[in-house]
Amino acid sequence: MNTSTAGNYSFQSKGTTDIYGYLYNKTFTPNNTSLNFITQDDDSGDGTNFKFNANMFAFQSAVLVVTTYSVSRTAAFKVIIDGPARVSCGPYVSMPLAITCRTSTPNNTAACSAPIITLMPGSSSLEKPLQFRRSQDFYINANINRSCVTSLGAVSNWAISICNTECRSPISIHHSIIRTVNELYVPAKTLEYGIYELKLTVTMVEFPILSTSVASYIKINPSGITAVLVPLGTSMITHGHEQTLTLDPGTYSKDPDSDVFNATQWNYTYYCRIYGSPNSSESWIPIDHNETLRHSSSCFSNQSSDVKPWYYRSNESRSSITILAYSLATNQTYQFMVTMDHIHNTSLQATGYALVIVENNRSQVIAIGCVISTMCSHNLEFQDINPSTQVALFSRPVNKSASLINITWNVYYVLTNSSTNVQNWTLFTHTVGKYRDTWFFGNNTSNFTASKQLFQEHPNITLWRFEVIYTFKQEISLSALNFKIKKPPQPGNWSIAPPNGTTSTKFILSCEDQPDIDEIKDYSFFAWTAGLRERLMLGVTTAQTFEVLLPVGDRNPSSVIVIVQVRDKLNCITETNTTAVSVTSEYTHITSFIDIIKTTSNNNGIAIHMNPLVQLLENSNPDVIAQVVTTVSQVFNQLNTEIIESAVKIGIPAETVSVSSLGSRTINASSESPSDSTLIQYMQQLNNHATAREYLMKKINNSQIITSDNFLLQASSLAQLTQATNQLTRSTCLIASSKCLALALALKDMNNTISFEDTQMAADHIMQCATNVLSAINMPLQQRGKVLDIDLADTTAKVDKAAVDLESNWADINLLNNKDKLIYERNIYEQNLIANTIANQVNETMVAITTALKVHLNIHQSITVNTTAVFASWETALKTSLFNKTIQPFDSAKIHLPLTLNSNLSDSEVVSLRFVMQPLALASATHSQVNTSMSTMISFSVLDSNGTQIPIVTDDEHPIEIIIPRDPNFIIPPMILHNVTKMYAPTQQFHFQTFNITQSNENLTVSLHFEMRPRNPSLNYLLILKFDGQPHLNSTIENIDDWSLLCSSNMSEDGIHKYFINNNRTAAHQLVHFGLRELNQTEPCWQNLSTIPVYDAPFNFSSDYELRIYTSACYYLDSNNNWQSDGILVGSKTNHYQTQCFSTHLSTFTGSYANAVNLIIESSVVPANDTIDIVYMNTLHSSNDCANDNNAFILAISK
Repeated sequence: MNTSTAGNYSFQSKGTTDIYGYLYNKTFTPNNTSLNFITQDDDSGDGTNFKFNANMFAFQSAVLVVTTYSVSRTAAFKVIIDGPARVSCGPYVSMPLAITCRTSTPNNTAACSAPIITLMPGSSSLEKPLQFRRSQDFYINANINRSCVTSLGAVSNWAISICNTECRSPISIHHSIIRTVNELYVPAKTLEYGIYELKLTVTMVEFPILSTSVASYIKINPSGITAVLVPLGTSMITHGHEQTLTLDPGTYSKDPDSDVFNATQWNYTYYCRIYGSPNSSESWIPIDHNETLRHSSSCFSNQSSDVKPWYYRSNESRSSITILAYSLATNQTYQFMVTMDHIHNTSLQATGYALVIVENNRSQVIAIGCVISTMCSHNLEFQDINPSTQVALFSRPVNKSASLINITWNVYYVLTNSSTNVQNWTLFTHTVGKYRDTWFFGNNTSNFTASKQLFQEHPNITLWRFEVIYTFKQEISLSALNFKIKKPPQPGNWSIAPPNGTTSTKFILSCEDQPDIDEIKDYSFFAWTAGLRERLMLGVTTAQTFEVLLPVGDRNPSSVIVIVQVRDKLNCITETNTTAVSVTSEYTHITSFIDIIKTTSNNNGIAIHMNPLVQLLENSNPDVIAQVVTTVSQVFNQLNTEIIESAVKIGIPAETVSVSSLGSRTINASSESPSDSTLIQYMQQLNNHATAREYLMKKINNSQIITSDNFLLQASSLAQLTQATNQLTRSTCLIASSKCLALALALKDMNNTISFEDTQMAADHIMQCATNVLSAINMPLQQRGKVLDIDLADTTAKVDKAAVDLESNWADINLLNNKDKLIYERNIYEQNLIANTIANQVNETMVAITTALKVHLNIHQSITVNTTAVFASWETALKTSLFNKTIQPFDSAKIHLPLTLNSNLSDSEVVSLRFVMQPLALASATHSQVNTSMSTMISFSVLDSNGTQIPIVTDDEHPIEIIIPRDPNFIIPPMILHNVTKMYAPTQQFHFQTFNITQSNENLTVSLHFEMRPRNPSLNYLLILKFDGQPHLNSTIENIDDWSLLCSSNMSEDGIHKYFINNNRTAAHQLVHFGLRELNQTEPCWQNLSTIPVYDAPFNFSSDYELRIYTSACYYLDSNNNWQSDGILVGSKTNHYQTQCFSTHLSTFTGSYANAVNLIIESSVVPANDTIDIVYMNTLHSSNDCANDNNAFILAISK
């Protein structure tokens, strides 16, 4: 080491091993340790660490020698050198371990330390390993604390060893196990039975000597087989007296630890008794027992002793038994039982049951099973079910059948006769009554669903039977599945500490007395407080202690309640609440976090690692990362709302900085224009938060998608992170969209293993995330949001770096000399490119979610996601239910199907319906001049069983009606005052005005809306019009396309005359010429007049009026993400707040609004006197109008 300044320097070690420190001047000679010796120390520091001081000269060279107590002992450690100035250091001799030295400034002794690792689940040992079944997925999570001023980068590596008395036999890790991440996920059936050591080693990247290893010990146990006599474990079947009956546990039993059940490894013993007989409570007697045929309760007591009414598959393997025809009595119910024990381990046993009803007629076996197998668990004669979720069943004939006439499901509950132990089943009579399609779905289909309300409304009933009856042309078959309500686990006594804190406080949740701890699978935690529309997921653990960061609501401080969801190994759930704690937003750390992230590129990445939020994010524990993202996003979202409201109050139009949430209200705006400093301040806040959100997005993107709880947590965090759509950069949008798609695909892959409620929760969060991102990427394209600095810098860098490709679709040779214009065009190109990618990803996301939800939905059953970001609903239905169907998520939004629909569907065909409403329409992929920026977007799809969209068409006489709301912050342009009382034209019967309705895309059509408000509301008017030419109407000529009487008696409540021309009439026209005439008291105004009145006298206006002319349109989205208008008609209920559309097909729809351009056409208007009045005839434009509409026209007329 070398000093630069004279003074006293301190030397101290940090480590867990007993080490010595020696200091030498200039050189060190191993065979003469007294030469150049300065000082030494052993244990003056913490524990067994050395610590000493030495006076050093300026520019002195010294050698620090460190040794361990034993020659054979090696250890990791660090040395801290502190003094009046920086020192430089390096290795003195070659060493087996690389030595890295970092210097510190005075009063700053912080350096780097070895990682501290905490594994979850909690402590384990070789003597007391954690217990897992082989059929069970499990993961070991690591909470890693790293402290380093230069870099928190670390490398993780898992090693798995099988253990006997020691764990020295590493195994080859299965390819499905990722061992280079902090959380080790072990899929089911990956490890064989036995005890294993799972060792995690974390090594600092810049300091490989700083490495920590910890181990968790686990034991893989057998799960136990399920003995099944008939297909799917059906509880009860019917059987014909003349048919043979085969009970085959060797085929139908299940071994969850293996893909295939090995029937040869088990011994089988069969039993039978007459169910419900007086002696049915007696002990079971094996079928092949010598006394069976003579026993009074025997199933075969009517058989002669020399006739054996059954046979086994073989004498060696009794894995199935066949009962001969005519061996069982008709109109009798028999209960069969099989006991199975392992041929090598008799402690491994299983028992299975089946009820058989014998009838005179032939009957085939109908198998019944659970759609979500993990939600049902075999328990002897019953299936255990969770009362906190629905029961979804499917049924099928075991053999091929024909001529099926009808399927009927019945539900029974039990009244137990304790004296006979026989269940007396009572029919639940409401399956076809008031609870049909509310509690019960699919009553007459092969699938049947009972909602959880059935169990929650009848908590005292613990035994249920679901029976299906198949009616064929020549026979009737009946089967049933019996269920036992699983008692929910006891929640335990959960507490939280401290009672108050900030968003940076680590709150500790702990349970003091958890009953049946061995039966608990895990604990999930949710936060709820005022201002949250839904509870936020915080994490999942198997431990009884959990460290958590809490969010705030719409108040500061907020009273936050943590909800603990306790789940047992059969997925039965109980919830309990902790006492409320007070949480305040911690702005200091968040402000520091923003500042550090903003300046990361300028500080070489050193200061960033000192921020506590960054340290938590670098922890790499997915639960911790999700909590930080959720908490910080909550604060950011609150601040963003305040920033937008403040910006609007000082004059920034709300429509240029935000997209209104669904169901939100208009923000009170200011009539003043914002100052330059105000805009700068707003953009600075916007960009700071956008930079921080991008950093958070990259962190959460690195988290693995492991389990259902894991992706629920990530989806919840993403919904919060993407909520402020004006603060999402292109990179944030693309990463978030890809992550949401990955979560949706994971949800689809897990849809057969997770509950209806968890699937719905995941769909809710993923849909919010996807819609937020889709809105965000389209905001700049729709001029609804500002271009963020990060995106602009990215565009500028690309323009500066690469030569302009003149053949690309964004470059123009005329732009080469105008860099600002070139950057502007390139930015639009980049934004549109990513917008198209995200639009396709969002479509894929919706398809995956639809597939996942379809598994859980029966006929007439629906799921709704109703949030401020998106409204979506999914329903399974028959074609007939589409007729006259209305979906109305809000008062101002609606889609209505007519009574007549054309499709290739049969009336009995089952389809899936998907309705989605989003707050912002997509920008057209080709930038066609459609002004959809202030409209919401509505889509409706009918899907077949494969998820393919089914074309649904109607005719013009029976169209589909769609009501599409506009953004509530849409600013209605003011009406323009027209001073017409001074006008005089002795040869004109009408005052004329001309409006341009030319569309840049001739395939797109618009409707035209005429609004006139007279200063004298009692006056009447005659309106005439002609397309592409001036109208004429008098006693000698009639050259008009339409006319209307504007009578005061028919004026709207706001005092406005309205006239509407739909888009079919305006199609292929460029101009509309209006002629207006005020009617005097002798000229009547009858609204139902069928003949146009004709006047030769010149027009004369006694009162001025205000005028507003605008266009509206309806569009559908084609396969290339371009808006089209063919086949769509704009309805007369279209106004400033909504667009009414009539379509002959289903698609994604949006509306449009634009002010019509008023052109001045010369006419023979004669001045009434010699003065000139300047009348501005321009129509005011809102900020979102197309640029080519911003024209002002001046008409000079005399007074």
